[in-house]
Amino acid sequence: MNISPRSYRYLVPALLPLAALYLLWRARKQPSYLKNWGERFAWSDFPRPREARPVIWIHAVSVGETNATRPLVQAILKRWPQCDILLTHMTPTGREAGQRIVQLAPDRIRQCFLPYDAVYAVRKFLRQTQPILGLLMETEVWPTVLEEAHSLGIPMVLVNGRLSEKSFKQAMRVPELMKKAMSRFVAVCAQADNDAKRFLKLGTVEPVLTGSLKFDIQAPKAALTKAAEWKKELLHPVVLFASTRDGEEALIVEALKKSIRPDVTYLLVPRHPQRFEEVESLLKDSAITYQKRSELKNPADIKSSTRVILGDSMGEMFFYCALADVALMGGSFKPFGCQNVIEPASVGVPVIVGPSTFNFSMVVEKGMQMGAITQVDNVESAIDLAHEWLESAQRLQELKQKALTFSQTYVGATARTMKVLEGIVK
Repeated sequence: MNISPRSYRYLVPALLPLAALYLLWRARKQPSYLKNWGERFAWSDFPRPREARPVIWIHAVSVGETNATRPLVQAILKRWPQCDILLTHMTPTGREAGQRIVQLAPDRIRQCFLPYDAVYAVRKFLRQTQPILGLLMETEVWPTVLEEAHSLGIPMVLVNGRLSEKSFKQAMRVPELMKKAMSRFVAVCAQADNDAKRFLKLGTVEPVLTGSLKFDIQAPKAALTKAAEWKKELLHPVVLFASTRDGEEALIVEALKKSIRPDVTYLLVPRHPQRFEEVESLLKDSAITYQKRSELKNPADIKSSTRVILGDSMGEMFFYCALADVALMGGSFKPFGCQNVIEPASVGVPVIVGPSTFNFSMVVEKGMQMGAITQVDNVESAIDLAHEWLESAQRLQELKQKALTFSQTYVGATARTMKVLEGIVK
């Protein structure tokens, strides 16, 4: 199959009714998908620049990409005090995470959804927001956005860029469309050498290796303080199942039925809030005693019989990571490519991953080389290994130090990215 750039521009508007149906379907479990429809379809207006204040636009689809913008946003605010920032998203959870970024400088950062990639919508968005620079995070390649920005003379940069082999093969199914879109970037900041090579095959400018911005994210002091206070009161060490995805919780619950220990607290944190109830149902049916984070004001509220805490809250991942002694990373035990292994490592927590790590292949490889990350074949092996580590305080302390050393070794992506941007914004 091949879609030309011209046919794509006609195809997207024709698919907008399906997009509306998709939003309605998602809203069944996540009502926030019903909010701000006007922005998604460009029926409403977008934030206009304040007088004499140039706008730098950053697009981050969902939670992970949005959180990764934090160090970059901080650097931009400091480097260009005369500029404001527009932060756009595609998901409600991304927008919610972005609200915490906005608090860095509420008078200088604004938010909205990026409209769907139809010509009329993109033109309205760009003409009203008038960015002097556009930054797309990680793998966000919108052909119409890139083409319209090019026609208006707005330089576009791919930041924190990553392109797995799977995503590359998907892009090559529509090579004419993707190669033209990729050629519109004035700069590409790639996380790793393999990413850069794949971007080049898609026709980009020579990528610059900057590393991952996620290594530069610092855990909020409030989260660390709260976790330290809780750990003083907890009776048992904590094994964290972080950012689990659809189907993984069932595997975890079944494995725990066979190997759960009374001297360990298990913290299960689903990736998406719309699945909290579904995961709670799994726990109910399993007869494993559990409590929900939303019902715990402090560690004294945890019952002695509780084996699992369901992390049904948003914006607390660093708190969860800092509370843990070992982290088993979600997204890696089903074919989702793994979630962010850097977060637990950055607070000195060793990480166990499953076989699927294509989204973080470079990071996982480097983490394994430094002893901060260990890969296993399945959930059962991961839980057994976590229990094994907990048996030896000395071994666990060594692993925690390796995790911390690993996370600190690869900081600096923000500075390298800013060097690229400074060559564009004069």
